Amino acid sequence: MNETATAPALASVIVLTLRDFMRSPVPERARMKAQLEALVALAVKPLPTAGRIVLDAPEGAAVVVLDDPEKALQLAERAEAAAADLSLAIGVNHGPVKVVSDARRGTGIVGDGVAAALTLANAAAPGRFVASRAFHEALESVAPARAAELDPAGVITDLRLRTHELFTRNQQAAGSRRRKLYGIGALVAAAIVGLGIAARIEFRRELPPRPAYIEFQIAPRGEIVVDGVVKGTSPPLTRLELSAGPHRIEVRYRTFPPLVAEVNLAPDEQMTLSHSFASPKKKPAEESGWQRFRRKMGF
Repeated sequence: MNETATAPALASVIVLTLRDFMRSPVPERARMKAQLEALVALAVKPLPTAGRIVLDAPEGAAVVVLDDPEKALQLAERAEAAAADLSLAIGVNHGPVKVVSDARRGTGIVGDGVAAALTLANAAAPGRFVASRAFHEALESVAPARAAELDPAGVITDLRLRTHELFTRNQQAAGSRRRKLYGIGALVAAAIVGLGIAARIEFRRELPPRPAYIEFQIAPRGEIVVDGVVKGTSPPLTRLELSAGPHRIEVRYRTFPPLVAEVNLAPDEQMTLSHSFASPKKKPAEESGWQRFRRKMGF
């Protein structure tokens, strides 16, 4: 597999997990997912686009905040306040992350910063967020007063037998912050209901587009042209990655009429294009009566 990766960098990671998502009926999953997407889109809006990365996940979403931990805390608070009827658990961590990309799975974020945030989200109670010690220390370095609002909340051990110290907001800070965010939470909840489609479009634009793939089975060979651009000769070219959407594909070989295909590819779709440019076999000429007579007579 051809994989590329950037150098690791420190960032704050907020993982939002929908509890009982996989046990819910399919129509309910669609509603929950759409509501979460709208929530995330509005929660990240105060952050500059260059300072955040929004990632989709099967049971939730993740946001990588590249600037400072205080902005990550504010984002987690906005998401918590706007969760409404969603059974949403939130984990916040600060640690190393890196961007990785390969031809099959597209672009994503990996690293201990993401893994620990996911562990914390799985440990959080629905409707609440928990933070790691690493996040608490990073927050304390830039906003000591905000770090003082987080109290120790126990220790958990993950599947790799690593321990994680948990921090959550103390009750006094939680009550004060909840009152300040009440109007924002109501506004976000209203936008989720009334502007869900628009918010969902904005959120999707931040996700890396998933490509589609076409496999070629061409005999004896052919020049592959996609949207007027030559991509190579098949064989040896047997697989081509294309962006999702409409494309015009031509396969040319010598003086044969080209094969032309108009396709509209969905993300992750895999299509096979087969064609042979072999000349059709000529039908044997019919024998005349005189030829049949000579053959029967042995001439």
